Amino acid sequence: MPDAPVPLRLLALDHFFDQDLAALRAALGPGESLRVLDYRALREEAMRVFPEAVASGLEAFAADEHAGAREGWAGVVREILEDEFTREPFDALVLPSDIFFYVRAAREACHALGVPFFVVQKETTISPNTMREHAAHVQRYAPPIADHMTVCSEHHKEFWLNAGAAATTITVTGQPRFDLFAHPERWPARAPDAAPTVLFLSYMVDAYHPTDGQGEPAWERLHRQTEEGLRTLADDGWRVLVKPHPQQDVSGMRARLAQTFGDHLGRTVVLVDGAADVRPLIFGADAVVGFQSTAMLEAMLAGGPVAYTAWDPEARKLAGELLPFAEWPELLDVVDDPARLAPLIDSRRGWRADPATAEGRRRVSEIYLGPLDGGAARRALDVVGQHARAAAAARNPEAQELRRALAARRRPLRPGRRLRAARRSAGRALLQHRQRRAARAWTPPST
Repeated sequence: MPDAPVPLRLLALDHFFDQDLAALRAALGPGESLRVLDYRALREEAMRVFPEAVASGLEAFAADEHAGAREGWAGVVREILEDEFTREPFDALVLPSDIFFYVRAAREACHALGVPFFVVQKETTISPNTMREHAAHVQRYAPPIADHMTVCSEHHKEFWLNAGAAATTITVTGQPRFDLFAHPERWPARAPDAAPTVLFLSYMVDAYHPTDGQGEPAWERLHRQTEEGLRTLADDGWRVLVKPHPQQDVSGMRARLAQTFGDHLGRTVVLVDGAADVRPLIFGADAVVGFQSTAMLEAMLAGGPVAYTAWDPEARKLAGELLPFAEWPELLDVVDDPARLAPLIDSRRGWRADPATAEGRRRVSEIYLGPLDGGAARRALDVVGQHARAAAAARNPEAQELRRALAARRRPLRPGRRLRAARRSAGRALLQHRQRRAARAWTPPST
């Protein structure tokens, strides 16, 4: 007999996924639950099994020489997920991606438990080059294995089709974290007496380039000239927030910023934590400056001034391979000369998009971000629930027995499991601390 129906219970892996997880949690129905497993609970254990080289790229993990390690890791993943089920049963494992090397073995562990291995894709904007080159790379070394996935847009769905996914395994729902932009009443109000503030969306200087920055990093000069323009604003009394990409290496960044901004750094120039939620930073800024970034679209949706740094000759040459911000001068400021950056931003203080501009921004953003009607999180949960119920109905006797045995298990874990459980507990405590800190930094008003 199958298990009696219960409200949806999800276990979700947090890999820089907290904004979407918060949106999913806010959209849960009565009795539904979502708890989080920090990605380090898997990754750090995986690095005890695999050589360091496996973390260098998709092809390294897929190498034949690591077949034995992959088999051993599959057993560890199964133990980890069984321990998590003992702690609290779940009906689906939700991940932000299935291409991470340390989650690839989790599908079989999920199937043994009779639950779907489900992906709510975290990534959104896809440049033409990424659509072509990276999709082929993924298809060769880490093709999609999720039982089903949700994606933000038809544009994003095309990427996963190019990467080898079957159309029947993809549902377009919109992106949970972008539901906020459909609810202006939830946006935090900016302090009226705050100093003028500009947010710079920093980036990896070899990113978004079809040659992966062979030779001198492609955007190093563009990045440096942008910071120099922001130094002019800092000299004029502006507050400058520098927000790195979550995966950007910032080890030498503070020293370089000290050279550029001098005594302003740490006073009116602030290097923001790369993992910070960018949305409150956008809402609190008088202007946003950036290059190729999803957050540039988010800044456009927030309605304030947005400056796209478009003067680099390489960017002009590769315009067809990049997101087309430079083609939208009626929607944002396309800056074609570094000398224009500071005066243009200064002149835009207090500007807000009129209804026609706001509608144009929403229209182009939906190409990459999908529906922006505020219902993406609930749609994603409904799709997960549909597949969780189907998996529950199809559970074989072996899965039923395993679930009953794990749910009833109270004996001490084996030593290896105890050690892993302790690490996961420490990871959960750290994650909860980060979530509390983020909540103190900004909590949107309830509606």
